[in-house]
Amino acid sequence: MGSPSVVTTSYSRDHAARWRRGPEMTARTMTPEELADLLANSSFGDDWFELGRRPLLGVLDTSCLRTGLHYQLRTGSPPASMTTARDGSVRLFMEYDTLVEAQRKLPKFAKSFGMTTAELTRILNEDWLPHIKVVRLPPEMRQADRRAIAVRENDPDDYPAAALAALLSPCILLTHNYTDFGPLGMKSWSQGVDAIVAGIDLRIGQVHMNAVVMVPVVPAMGIGGAAKWASEKIGPWAWIIFGLLVLGGVVIYKRQPQERREKIKKVASQVGVALLDEAMKATAEVHLATAQLRACVVPGPSNRVPESAILRELAMAEESLSAQQLVDLLDESVRPSVARLRAYLRANDKTLVYEARRGGFALGAHYRLRLPHG
Repeated sequence: MGSPSVVTTSYSRDHAARWRRGPEMTARTMTPEELADLLANSSFGDDWFELGRRPLLGVLDTSCLRTGLHYQLRTGSPPASMTTARDGSVRLFMEYDTLVEAQRKLPKFAKSFGMTTAELTRILNEDWLPHIKVVRLPPEMRQADRRAIAVRENDPDDYPAAALAALLSPCILLTHNYTDFGPLGMKSWSQGVDAIVAGIDLRIGQVHMNAVVMVPVVPAMGIGGAAKWASEKIGPWAWIIFGLLVLGGVVIYKRQPQERREKIKKVASQVGVALLDEAMKATAEVHLATAQLRACVVPGPSNRVPESAILRELAMAEESLSAQQLVDLLDESVRPSVARLRAYLRANDKTLVYEARRGGFALGAHYRLRLPHG
């Protein structure tokens, strides 16, 4: 079948894709008791901060690729892992050797799905691979995190995906083979998809929170916008007029009978209590979703090595980064010299990184699988 081929190094994403909660299988969400226990025993360290950054990072393994394809063929819709990759809320990566392994297994997958290998390859090329960045890790970089070496001892075929996930951690590892990936904190078959669902819940909670915050602000923004418009049309007198209107409203309120003023206060109080209640609900949604997400991701390393810090910043970037820009983003404890980093990036161009613009590098590239002959 040959090897996968590179087709583009662009960062373009399909922002028209809609949210879907349907994952590759039924994801198990935490019970309230489990979440309460998790919150009681959680340490608010670097992972909480890193998971607050966007987008979330994910690494795709062959086992989850298979179930995702099966879900799409069965339902006619891509799984949640792919729809979140399409809308950019999750940025998916795949190690090159994992993609080669998947290509090798495609005939077996196709047979189990009752279709041809060519048909399955076209689905991957059209629906999946345009939204997955493929990274070829140098051998020495795979050994940078001891957790990946422990996975290699369990199964050498899982080593590439484990190495990439360890370097990008905290991140979502989409695999069902949790026993071999145990050193990376995988404890259940559905853990990766649970993380995707938690990420969706987190985004919904953040939208809810933003909406609650904006409710009392919108009238003031409307008044301010109207005053600005009027000021541009009739000059500074507009602000004086608006000030008099506000003052008039206060005077009118003061002149109301005591009973009516009490009713106004009661309504205002009820509105305030309702807003406070919604704000507390939104805050709880965000906090619980973050806690569940943190429980499901591959945790960050105890001591981040420079290779991990470099890859993570490249993975999070919205556009390609120069060596100088990358150095400026790195913590002083893992910061190499600009000249050394530039030389390293150029030495690994078209494998680990791709030069998307002159002097600007992006992590990985988009690949296509060659269609089988016949």
